[in-house]
Amino acid sequence: MPQTVITRAALIALTLVLLTGCDQEPSTDPSSHDASTSNAASDSPEASQLVTDSDTDITASVEAVDLTIATFDELQAAIAASKGRIVIVDYWSTSCPPCMTEFPGLVAIHNELPHDQVRCVSASLDYEGLADFPIEEARKMALEFLEQQKATLDNFIVNENSLTVMDEKLKIASIPAVFVFGVDGKLARQFDESSGESFSYEKDITPFVRELVKQSFPADSPAADQE
Repeated sequence: MPQTVITRAALIALTLVLLTGCDQEPSTDPSSHDASTSNAASDSPEASQLVTDSDTDITASVEAVDLTIATFDELQAAIAASKGRIVIVDYWSTSCPPCMTEFPGLVAIHNELPHDQVRCVSASLDYEGLADFPIEEARKMALEFLEQQKATLDNFIVNENSLTVMDEKLKIASIPAVFVFGVDGKLARQFDESSGESFSYEKDITPFVRELVKQSFPADSPAADQE
Protein backbone atom coordinates (compact mmCIF):
# COMPACT_ATOMS: atom_id res chain seq x y z
CA MET A 1 0.00 0.00 0.00
CA PRO A 2 2.70 2.63 0.82
CA GLN A 3 4.33 1.92 -2.56
CA THR A 4 1.00 2.61 -4.35
CA VAL A 5 0.59 5.93 -2.51
CA ILE A 6 4.10 7.04 -3.46
CA THR A 7 3.49 6.20 -7.10
CA ARG A 8 0.30 8.22 -7.22
CA ALA A 9 2.00 11.17 -5.54
CA ALA A 10 4.79 11.11 -8.10
CA LEU A 11 2.30 11.07 -10.96
CA ILE A 12 0.42 14.01 -9.46
CA ALA A 13 3.66 16.01 -9.05
CA LEU A 14 4.72 15.27 -12.64
CA THR A 15 1.33 16.37 -13.95
CA LEU A 16 1.58 19.66 -12.06
CA VAL A 17 5.05 20.30 -13.47
CA LEU A 18 3.86 19.69 -17.03
CA LEU A 19 0.81 21.90 -16.60
CA THR A 20 2.90 24.67 -15.12
CA GLY A 21 5.36 24.51 -18.01
CA CYS A 22 2.60 24.79 -20.62
CA ASP A 23 0.89 27.72 -18.88
CA GLN A 24 4.13 29.66 -18.16
CA GLU A 25 3.99 33.33 -19.17
CA PRO A 26 6.56 34.64 -21.71
CA SER A 27 9.79 35.89 -20.14
CA THR A 28 9.78 39.51 -19.07
CA ASP A 29 13.55 39.65 -18.61
CA PRO A 30 14.53 43.02 -20.15
CA SER A 31 17.99 41.77 -21.10
CA SER A 32 16.46 39.03 -23.24
CA HIS A 33 14.18 41.55 -24.92
CA ASP A 34 17.06 43.95 -25.61
CA ALA A 35 19.20 41.20 -27.10
CA SER A 36 16.51 40.11 -29.54
CA THR A 37 15.71 43.71 -30.44
CA SER A 38 19.42 44.39 -31.03
CA ASN A 39 19.74 41.38 -33.32
CA ALA A 40 16.69 42.41 -35.29
CA ALA A 41 17.97 45.96 -35.62
CA SER A 42 21.33 44.81 -36.94
CA ASP A 43 19.58 42.96 -39.75
CA SER A 44 17.38 45.90 -40.72
CA PRO A 45 18.02 48.04 -43.82
CA GLU A 46 18.42 51.08 -41.56
CA ALA A 47 21.26 49.39 -39.68
CA SER A 48 22.94 48.41 -42.92
CA GLN A 49 22.69 52.01 -44.05
CA LEU A 50 24.34 53.20 -40.85
CA VAL A 51 27.26 50.85 -41.40
CA THR A 52 27.60 52.03 -44.98
CA ASP A 53 27.53 55.67 -43.93
CA SER A 54 30.19 55.02 -41.30
CA ASP A 55 32.45 53.34 -43.86
CA THR A 56 31.92 56.27 -46.21
CA ASP A 57 32.96 58.74 -43.51
CA ILE A 58 36.15 56.80 -42.85
CA THR A 59 36.99 56.70 -46.54
CA ALA A 60 36.31 60.42 -46.92
CA SER A 61 38.75 61.19 -44.13
CA VAL A 62 41.65 59.78 -46.15
CA GLU A 63 43.62 62.52 -47.89
CA ALA A 64 42.61 62.71 -51.55
CA VAL A 65 44.82 62.97 -54.62
CA ASP A 66 44.12 66.05 -56.72
CA LEU A 67 45.53 67.67 -59.86
CA THR A 68 45.24 71.41 -60.49
CA ILE A 69 45.29 72.90 -63.99
CA ALA A 70 47.58 75.95 -64.07
CA THR A 71 49.56 78.14 -66.42
CA PHE A 72 53.32 78.04 -66.14
CA ASP A 73 53.34 81.46 -64.44
CA GLU A 74 50.69 80.34 -61.92
CA LEU A 75 52.84 77.32 -61.10
CA GLN A 76 55.87 79.54 -60.52
CA ALA A 77 53.83 81.81 -58.26
CA ALA A 78 52.71 78.79 -56.20
CA ILE A 79 56.33 77.70 -55.84
CA ALA A 80 57.47 81.19 -54.80
CA ALA A 81 54.73 81.33 -52.16
CA SER A 82 56.54 78.56 -50.26
CA LYS A 83 59.56 80.68 -49.37
CA GLY A 84 60.83 79.55 -45.99
CA ARG A 85 60.56 75.90 -46.99
CA ILE A 86 62.62 73.72 -49.29
CA VAL A 87 60.61 73.09 -52.46
CA ILE A 88 61.11 70.15 -54.82
CA VAL A 89 59.48 70.51 -58.24
CA ASP A 90 59.35 67.41 -60.43
CA TYR A 91 58.45 67.94 -64.11
CA TRP A 92 57.12 64.71 -65.57
CA SER A 93 54.69 63.15 -68.04
CA THR A 94 52.89 59.83 -68.49
CA SER A 95 54.52 59.61 -71.93
CA CYS A 96 57.93 59.55 -70.23
CA PRO A 97 58.78 56.09 -68.77
CA PRO A 98 61.83 57.34 -66.84
CA CYS A 99 59.62 59.99 -65.22
CA MET A 100 57.17 57.40 -63.95
CA THR A 101 59.99 55.12 -62.79
CA GLU A 102 61.49 57.87 -60.64
CA PHE A 103 58.21 59.42 -59.44
CA PRO A 104 57.85 57.17 -56.33
CA GLY A 105 61.00 58.86 -55.03
CA LEU A 106 59.16 62.18 -54.85
CA VAL A 107 56.23 60.56 -53.02
CA ALA A 108 58.66 58.97 -50.56
CA ILE A 109 60.23 62.34 -49.71
CA HIS A 110 56.76 63.84 -49.24
CA ASN A 111 55.85 61.05 -46.82
CA GLU A 112 59.18 61.11 -44.98
CA LEU A 113 60.12 64.73 -44.34
CA PRO A 114 58.15 67.34 -42.35
CA HIS A 115 55.79 69.37 -44.52
CA ASP A 116 56.64 72.57 -42.67
CA GLN A 117 60.23 72.14 -43.88
CA VAL A 118 59.85 70.51 -47.29
CA ARG A 119 57.15 70.95 -49.94
CA CYS A 120 56.93 68.48 -52.82
CA VAL A 121 55.36 69.61 -56.09
CA SER A 122 54.71 67.58 -59.20
CA ALA A 123 54.20 69.39 -62.50
CA SER A 124 52.73 67.31 -65.30
CA LEU A 125 53.67 68.21 -68.86
CA ASP A 126 51.17 65.79 -70.39
CA TYR A 127 49.36 68.51 -72.33
CA GLU A 128 50.85 68.98 -75.80
CA GLY A 129 48.53 71.72 -77.03
CA LEU A 130 46.74 69.46 -79.53
CA ALA A 131 43.10 70.14 -80.45
CA ASP A 132 42.21 66.44 -80.43
CA PHE A 133 43.75 65.92 -76.97
CA PRO A 134 42.36 68.69 -74.74
CA ILE A 135 43.72 69.56 -71.33
CA GLU A 136 40.84 67.72 -69.63
CA GLU A 137 41.88 64.45 -71.27
CA ALA A 138 45.53 65.03 -70.37
CA ARG A 139 44.52 65.76 -66.78
CA LYS A 140 42.46 62.56 -66.59
CA MET A 141 45.40 60.45 -67.75
CA ALA A 142 47.87 62.12 -65.38
CA LEU A 143 45.49 61.95 -62.42
CA GLU A 144 45.03 58.21 -62.86
CA PHE A 145 48.79 57.72 -62.51
CA LEU A 146 48.95 60.03 -59.48
CA GLU A 147 46.18 58.07 -57.77
CA GLN A 148 48.05 54.83 -58.39
CA GLN A 149 51.09 56.40 -56.72
CA LYS A 150 49.00 57.74 -53.80
CA ALA A 151 50.59 61.11 -54.52
CA THR A 152 48.85 63.33 -51.96
CA LEU A 153 51.39 66.09 -52.53
CA ASP A 154 50.75 69.31 -54.54
CA ASN A 155 50.07 68.24 -58.12
CA PHE A 156 49.77 70.62 -61.09
CA ILE A 157 49.31 70.10 -64.81
CA VAL A 158 50.55 72.92 -67.04
CA ASN A 159 47.96 73.94 -69.65
CA GLU A 160 50.56 75.12 -72.16
CA ASN A 161 52.33 73.23 -74.92
CA SER A 162 54.82 70.96 -73.18
CA LEU A 163 57.57 71.43 -75.78
CA THR A 164 57.28 75.20 -75.51
CA VAL A 165 57.50 74.99 -71.73
CA MET A 166 60.63 72.83 -71.87
CA ASP A 167 62.38 74.75 -74.65
CA GLU A 168 61.53 78.36 -73.81
CA LYS A 169 60.71 78.45 -70.09
CA LEU A 170 62.55 75.64 -68.37
CA LYS A 171 65.30 75.54 -70.99
CA ILE A 172 65.79 71.81 -70.70
CA ALA A 173 66.20 69.21 -73.42
CA SER A 174 63.97 66.57 -71.85
CA ILE A 175 62.18 65.33 -68.78
CA PRO A 176 62.32 64.09 -66.09
CA ALA A 177 63.70 67.26 -64.57
CA VAL A 178 63.75 68.12 -60.88
CA PHE A 179 64.34 71.60 -59.46
CA VAL A 180 65.17 72.02 -55.77
CA PHE A 181 64.68 75.47 -54.23
CA GLY A 182 66.18 76.51 -50.91
CA VAL A 183 64.40 78.25 -48.03
CA ASP A 184 65.47 81.58 -49.57
CA GLY A 185 63.39 80.79 -52.66
CA LYS A 186 66.45 80.49 -54.90
CA LEU A 187 67.30 77.48 -57.03
CA ALA A 188 69.61 75.26 -54.99
CA ARG A 189 70.14 72.57 -57.61
CA GLN A 190 68.70 71.38 -60.90
CA PHE A 191 68.60 67.73 -61.91
CA ASP A 192 68.15 66.95 -65.61
CA GLU A 193 70.03 65.17 -68.34
CA SER A 194 71.15 68.25 -70.26
CA SER A 195 74.73 67.44 -69.32
CA GLY A 196 74.29 63.86 -70.48
CA GLU A 197 74.49 62.46 -66.94
CA SER A 198 71.63 60.41 -65.55
CA PHE A 199 70.23 60.91 -62.04
CA SER A 200 67.87 59.21 -59.63
CA TYR A 201 66.06 60.04 -56.40
CA GLU A 202 67.81 57.29 -54.48
CA LYS A 203 71.33 58.18 -55.57
CA ASP A 204 71.17 61.93 -56.11
CA ILE A 205 68.02 63.89 -55.21
CA THR A 206 67.00 62.38 -51.86
CA PRO A 207 70.52 62.60 -50.31
CA PHE A 208 70.83 66.19 -51.54
CA VAL A 209 67.47 67.19 -50.05
CA ARG A 210 68.23 65.53 -46.72
CA GLU A 211 71.52 67.40 -46.50
CA LEU A 212 69.80 70.66 -47.41
CA VAL A 213 67.25 70.07 -44.65
CA LYS A 214 70.03 69.50 -42.13
CA GLN A 215 71.68 72.76 -43.16
CA SER A 216 68.46 74.77 -43.25
CA PHE A 217 66.86 73.37 -40.07
CA PRO A 218 69.82 72.23 -37.95
CA ALA A 219 68.02 72.36 -34.61
CA ASP A 220 65.06 70.09 -35.26
CA SER A 221 65.76 68.26 -38.50
CA PRO A 222 64.78 64.54 -38.47
CA ALA A 223 66.92 64.12 -41.58
CA ALA A 224 69.99 64.26 -39.36
CA ASP A 225 69.28 60.70 -38.30
CA GLN A 226 68.81 59.44 -41.85
CA GLU A 227 72.44 59.49 -42.85
